[in-house]
Amino acid sequence: MMEALKVAKYIINKCIELEKPISNLQLQKIMYFVQLDFLKETRKKLITDEFKAWQYGPVLEEVYYKYRIFGSNKMFLPEEDSQLDLSDEEQSIINQTIEKSIKLPAWELVQKSHHPNGAWVATFKDGAGDKNTIPDFLIEKEALGNGR
Repeated sequence: MMEALKVAKYIINKCIELEKPISNLQLQKIMYFVQLDFLKETRKKLITDEFKAWQYGPVLEEVYYKYRIFGSNKMFLPEEDSQLDLSDEEQSIINQTIEKSIKLPAWELVQKSHHPNGAWVATFKDGAGDKNTIPDFLIEKEALGNGR
């Protein structure tokens, strides 16, 4: 398992490498989908930090606050220390998720993270759960297909 900032740096650099720089909003959603896909394929969490249920979907607060200086702009500056200590298979899961996610506009990623049977909806509860931690068991349920 890894800290969210380490994974965020990797995703930012991968998107720049693919000539598809992303915004902080896109980064947050891609990180959530990476967590879901990694759980689905390996039955293990990749990111150790807790996701929070914010208005526009799941958020990793430390990552959000680090990159909020960019506002809604794309992040063009590569990050240092972005290598992940993962097997080729595990890295492939992440890369595939990034590659399919960057094809979608930011607001489509937001909608996708708001799946009616997903972990965010169950936690956010029309705003009553705003900023609450999304429980791991709900993320696992969504990842393993019981929430979709």
